[in-house]
Amino acid sequence: MPPSRRTPRRRTKPPQGLQGGRLGQQTNKHEERWDVRFRELLDYRSEHGSCNVPRSRGQLGAWVGTQRTSYMAGALAQDRVDRLNSIGFKWSLMAKGPNVPWETRFDELVRYKAKHGDCNIPWNQGKLGAWVGNQRHAYRTDSLAQDRIDRLSGIGFKWRPKQSTDGSKKHNEALAVPGRDDPAKAAMPPRLQKVVPGPFDPYQMPPRLQK
Repeated sequence: MPPSRRTPRRRTKPPQGLQGGRLGQQTNKHEERWDVRFRELLDYRSEHGSCNVPRSRGQLGAWVGTQRTSYMAGALAQDRVDRLNSIGFKWSLMAKGPNVPWETRFDELVRYKAKHGDCNIPWNQGKLGAWVGNQRHAYRTDSLAQDRIDRLSGIGFKWRPKQSTDGSKKHNEALAVPGRDDPAKAAMPPRLQKVVPGPFDPYQMPPRLQK
């Protein structure tokens, strides 16, 4: 008799209730980690009299910096803003202009996409580019509110954009040294390569060196 063939098992997706439970567990873990850092900040304030933790002070310093970055990007949940305000948390250690509402920057991003076709603004392209970078940073540190994640995802926002081929080519061209890939120059002795700034032309050299 011919050998029997086993029917491959199909992988079934977990029920929606189970998926929701896993998401809820992840959210709870993020909340717990935030609460742990918040209590550490309370201890720091009791000892030092302020919440101005230096960035160099381990995980707590990095966490405090993340809260400020998220706040300036309009990405920090309001309940966390209120809790930090209640203990005298300073959002900026230097005088700055008024904070632009999140909605304003989002509208600017929508207009940018309508004009350019995507949301991939270089981080160094003005205030909107900095804002886009802050949204990605807040997303990676789990401090961006879910409704804002949904709105950005809804307009095709890329959370981890990849570098384009054209960008890589331009970068390589910017690093290129004139005459470096010239085969005639590569055949020259090293001492002569140093004195020839560009592509090698033997007819520009003295007769005694052309032989």
